[in-house]
Amino acid sequence: MDRLQQREQARARARGVRVVKLAGQNRYLARSRTYEPGSYFELWASPWGHVRCTCPGFTYRGVCKHAEALRDKLKARLLDTR
Repeated sequence: MDRLQQREQARARARGVRVVKLAGQNRYLARSRTYEPGSYFELWASPWGHVRCTCPGFTYRGVCKHAEALRDKLKARLLDTR
């Protein structure tokens, strides 16, 4: 994991970013707290673990706290099923 991902993962944990699964397959929502309060960003997770987010940070850098929060959630779920 590179430094940028580690930084975003720490931000996600510190700020308590929550990701909610939508009814569709591999679709999630995360609430925006800084961009536009009250709005949401949509995330997608591929079967092989690639995560994408619609937030400006992910669009610009390819990594964000929302995506890292979702990766943590997916890892935890995978560990629980073993």
